[in-house]
Amino acid sequence: MVWWVLELITFGGLLLALIALGPLIKRFGRSYAADVFRANPRTGKSYIVLMDIAYYLIFSAYILFTTVFEQQAGWAETVNAEQLRYGSLRIGGMLLIMGILHGANVLSLPIIGRLLGLGRRLDEDARGPKAP
Repeated sequence: MVWWVLELITFGGLLLALIALGPLIKRFGRSYAADVFRANPRTGKSYIVLMDIAYYLIFSAYILFTTVFEQQAGWAETVNAEQLRYGSLRIGGMLLIMGILHGANVLSLPIIGRLLGLGRRLDEDARGPKAP
């Protein structure tokens, strides 16, 4: 196969991972975010939307940064092992970044929820007691 066919296949694989894994992660993360932000559900929903935007921006940028538009020096006209390795490294790199960012988000979400909940309580305490 010609080098650009492998590039199209790799690009499609990266795009498929972005489109398929994003909603899957979001679907299972909603209940977790709801638990973390139970004191302020609107903040939790806003946080999820912002994280989704960041998710798509980061991985769209990764796909565009790694896309090859011309044959690299040292590549043969037909696909060889080096080109296959490069394509698999791109897909593996994206999956690795997804995993790291997802893990960081899971670990940091309770801290963020706690801080935002604390800020809300401090604002309510500063206003004073509510009139009966």
